[in-house]
Amino acid sequence: MRDIHRLLQIGGFALVASTLTLTAGEDVRISRTSGIELAFQNNRELAIAELAVARAKADARWSGQLDNPELELSISDDGVGLDENEGVFEVAFAQRFPITSRLKDEKRLRAQQILLAEAEIAERRRELAGQVDLAVIELLATRSLLERQRELLALNAKIVAFLDEQAAQGVVSKLDATQAKLTGRSLKQRITALEAQEVVQAAEVKQLIGLAPETHIDLDNGLRLPADGPGIRTAYEGIFRQRPDLVLALAKIGEADAALAFEQAKRWEDVSLRVFAERERAVDEPTGLERNSFLGIGVSIPLPLRQRNQAGIEKAEIDRVDAEKTVDATRFHIRSEYEEAFRHRLANWKLAREASGEVLTLADENFEEYEKAYREGQASFLQVQRAQEQQLELQTAALEAVAEYYRSDARVRFVTGDYPGLIRTGANVGK
Repeated sequence: MRDIHRLLQIGGFALVASTLTLTAGEDVRISRTSGIELAFQNNRELAIAELAVARAKADARWSGQLDNPELELSISDDGVGLDENEGVFEVAFAQRFPITSRLKDEKRLRAQQILLAEAEIAERRRELAGQVDLAVIELLATRSLLERQRELLALNAKIVAFLDEQAAQGVVSKLDATQAKLTGRSLKQRITALEAQEVVQAAEVKQLIGLAPETHIDLDNGLRLPADGPGIRTAYEGIFRQRPDLVLALAKIGEADAALAFEQAKRWEDVSLRVFAERERAVDEPTGLERNSFLGIGVSIPLPLRQRNQAGIEKAEIDRVDAEKTVDATRFHIRSEYEEAFRHRLANWKLAREASGEVLTLADENFEEYEKAYREGQASFLQVQRAQEQQLELQTAALEAVAEYYRSDARVRFVTGDYPGLIRTGANVGK
């Protein structure tokens, strides 16, 4: 449990303190990593969720205290009896004391609940980081495709200008120029659709990060396929140290242990210690009315003959077993998740390399050769158009394949919990 405490409180579940604080409307340049850091700092929902830690600390601060003492006052006389002015006045002070370690166990339970709340917040951060990472990748993919479509539109504009000139001279048919213009219109429609998609995706990124809607986002680095495939596998123990859901499961074991000890301590109710002072007036023959004072102490001990908190103890024992099984299930789930994510990323890298390799180079060269042949009168415009369509299809497929690789890379990152400011790997909680 000490390792968990070091991970949660020393190891980095605090908000990322950075110089990236933003004002509304300014331009912001982010990458996948800096976007996550900004989200940790600025996301409103995460800030609200972190109040759970403050609540748990407040509970811990005021736990483990004795019940309030009781002040008792009583007065009696014989006015309804012999009416001889006899009476008794009593003042008592009572305090309940536990005879078990209940107060200490309660403080331990509240301390474990702080760790539990911090681990739950860390898991919320991991989920937020995964959303931000994927949203940034989607925006990068759309902008990459937009850039390529605009390049093709500019190329199409040159072709249209050339055909208009040739048609005016009677060298080519006006139908060819018209067809080229239609192709340009189609490209413009695709660009318009992508621009609308970009606006929606940028809004999602800004909402996740916590930026003002009018903020303009620039992105560092495009979606370039790495020259080398994904590296060697990450050791499971390293992943365990970075997964907040496993830390959360381990924290639940600590909480279950503390809760069981607390319930066992409640088998015996508190003992009440009573200190009292009494002033008495009584008739004593033959001397008459006399006054006397008494000072005493009393103890009240409940007898656990019927209720010994059996239900609370049994439930706490079940919760302890549940926590152990949850840890085992979480470890198994993490291993399975990582295996699937790693294989998927490797497969997508191979597909993207194939789509971005020789076939794309051949398509570019094929289009350039057909365009040149058309200008020299050695090819028809239909052939040029078909070459351009093939080039567009293959370039789009290549960009989508690279984007899919990065989506799978984001999945690996989410599975491993490899985000800044989440968990440092100094303590070994995975074993």
